[in-house]
Amino acid sequence: MKCAKLFFGTFLCLMLTVACSEKKIIPAEQLPVGAKTYVEQSYPGRSITYVKKDSEFFSTKYEVRLDDGTEIEFNKDGEPVDIDMED
Repeated sequence: MKCAKLFFGTFLCLMLTVACSEKKIIPAEQLPVGAKTYVEQSYPGRSITYVKKDSEFFSTKYEVRLDDGTEIEFNKDGEPVDIDMED
């Protein structure tokens, strides 16, 4: 019985975490100022193809794709966290 309660509690927590996660495409104008500045200074002449905002229970991140295929992940403060460039 104790094992069933533990399983149910874990399952419930997992479902709540998934339910609180939201990914959506947003306009580039809604990026944090730091992220916009970073893209403008580090990738002059490149334009933003799309921005995906990923809001999770305790954090928010932004995934930005540029027209040359570069993908940059920013934290909620607009600081770059990860950069993937096409070969």
